[in-house]
Amino acid sequence: MLVAGEASGDTHGAALIAGLQAQHPEADLFGVGGPKMFRAGLRLYATLDDLQVHGLVEVMRHLPRLYGLLNTFKEALEQECPDALVCIDYPGFNLKLAAHAQTLGIPVVFFNSPQIWAWRKRRLQKIRKVVDHMLVLFPFEETIYQEAGVGVTWVGHPLVDEAGAAEDGSCLREELGLAKTPVLTLAPGSRPSELSRHLPVLQATLPLLRSHVPGLQVLLPIADTLDAEGIRSTLRDAAVPIHLLHGRFSEAIRACDAAIVASGTASLQTALALTPNVLIYRVAPLTYWLARKLAQVQHMGMANVLAQREIIPELLQDDCTPTRIAAAITPLLCDPEVRSRMVADLEPIRQQLGEPGAYVRAVQALLDFLQRRLCRESR
Repeated sequence: MLVAGEASGDTHGAALIAGLQAQHPEADLFGVGGPKMFRAGLRLYATLDDLQVHGLVEVMRHLPRLYGLLNTFKEALEQECPDALVCIDYPGFNLKLAAHAQTLGIPVVFFNSPQIWAWRKRRLQKIRKVVDHMLVLFPFEETIYQEAGVGVTWVGHPLVDEAGAAEDGSCLREELGLAKTPVLTLAPGSRPSELSRHLPVLQATLPLLRSHVPGLQVLLPIADTLDAEGIRSTLRDAAVPIHLLHGRFSEAIRACDAAIVASGTASLQTALALTPNVLIYRVAPLTYWLARKLAQVQHMGMANVLAQREIIPELLQDDCTPTRIAAAITPLLCDPEVRSRMVADLEPIRQQLGEPGAYVRAVQALLDFLQRRLCRESR
């Protein structure tokens, strides 16, 4: 059983499914995912849309629905009795499901560790009780789990593969006729709740940029989890031309001169593409206050965490305003020296994330874990 809760998890899950089926074509894989996991062969109990919510406070009004889904998935574990539960990120929900799996004797493998090094460090105690093996993306996470006595394998980061294999974006610029114009990519988030908080701010930023960046064109890649027609309707009267792209995020961040990106996997993906960018994020005021109280790191963006300094400007909450966003992104669009300095600062980050082949190593680590488990049980 595989359970993902957001768009990045859907990408991870689809790759894990492909790797498992390559070695075990007869495998029965079921659970929760998005369109990518479904196309890869997952037998769906529910989709990402059923789980979509973000923020500590915002989740409260969704609790009855989420607990109803949790009970449904607990029943699925009981009825299907899988050889393993593979939790893909989404820790608030998945750790509860993992606890139930443990009561049934079903081993739990967790792909992509919760950010216990950033906040909610006490969550490590629960992980020790309910997770049998962690597959982590960052090398320092391996050390944390080893010291805590949790089985762990550092597999590297999947974005390294993409960073090395992706095209440079020139094809997309040519396709859209943008060869000689300044191009900005907007990535307001893959969740509907993120879009509702960020898109109005970004839309209000565009008139401010129009006067400072003549000829500006905008790319906006739309995740599968979002309502494309709703976005199109909202942006119909935008101050500058906007090209809506279905998916194609990787191309969009390589085709632009700079990007404005919501914090999350997309922001690290943009950094690894060596695209100058500004990071934004907004949540409910109480959520932000709580997060700041609990935070154990100075920076929110993973590139800044890895660099241990602010390379990418972070405009969070009250700082996430059209005026401040415009002031931060304009030099990256207009000044080649500023852009080059950020690119040079981003280059060393790639080296911290391992070699290509993270998904291959993750699948092998999962299968190795299951084999060891079977050997112990057969003694």
